[in-house]
Amino acid sequence: MEQSRIPPTPEDATKATAEQQELQRKLEHADDDPDAPARSQTRHQIPDET
Repeated sequence: MEQSRIPPTPEDATKATAEQQELQRKLEHADDDPDAPARSQTRHQIPDET
């Protein structure tokens, strides 16, 4: 019976690699619309329409 080879745990497994960081940036901005109205305004700058 052959045991499966488990790769060693990195010294700091909590640190993201450059590839993981780039993927995270893409995922965080996946729904961004650069042409959206009021894109550069905060919620305090947009008039309340209620």
